[in-house]
Amino acid sequence: MSACSQCFLRSGCSRVVFGSGNPEAEIMFIGEAPGKKEDETGEPFVGAAGKFLNEMLASIKLQREDVYIANVCKCRPPENRDPLPGNRRLLAMAP
Repeated sequence: MSACSQCFLRSGCSRVVFGSGNPEAEIMFIGEAPGKKEDETGEPFVGAAGKFLNEMLASIKLQREDVYIANVCKCRPPENRDPLPGNRRLLAMAP
């Protein structure tokens, strides 16, 4: 995925943001696309949304390691805009 060229998003981001957590988990959280913090760290849901997710998980006695977290798009769209339909379709299908 680091060499992906199916759409222009890869050329405008710092990193490909893969999923994290337990790939065998029964619970999966799916975001739309990485934001600035996610692009900087390579980890999904680490900004404000990640903090909120961690709080919600703690309230039901779970941790990030108990669930799987990923985004439909693996690359940050410019200016944190919403991904275009072609970005979602292509990147969601990439291996």
